[in-house]
Amino acid sequence: MRNKKGQAVMIGIMVLVMAVLIFIATLPALSSMFNTARQCDNLNCGGYIDPDASAASCTSSNRSYDASLQEDTLSCTVLDLGIPYLILGVLVALIGKFIHGRMIEPEPQPMYGGGY
Repeated sequence: MRNKKGQAVMIGIMVLVMAVLIFIATLPALSSMFNTARQCDNLNCGGYIDPDASAASCTSSNRSYDASLQEDTLSCTVLDLGIPYLILGVLVALIGKFIHGRMIEPEPQPMYGGGY
């Protein structure tokens, strides 16, 4: 019987790399969604500047922060921490899964023969 532990480690590394690449590919979409929520017509998060701004504050062509409107600070804080916590959570989960796979010992093989 061959020892397949080395193959399992390599497959684990490949799955880890692929999962990280797929996750990184989704970050721009997540960032865009979070920026949409930060706009002045949604949560009006302080410090948000619309990259496409070209007119007066909080119009269809400029959704930057408007100090004259109410700001939902708690929700803005959650949005600001969302992507970093998501990245940390995914990395910790993937590394934990990888380490867990390496630390599992193979099941002991039954021994035949030799009695009492």
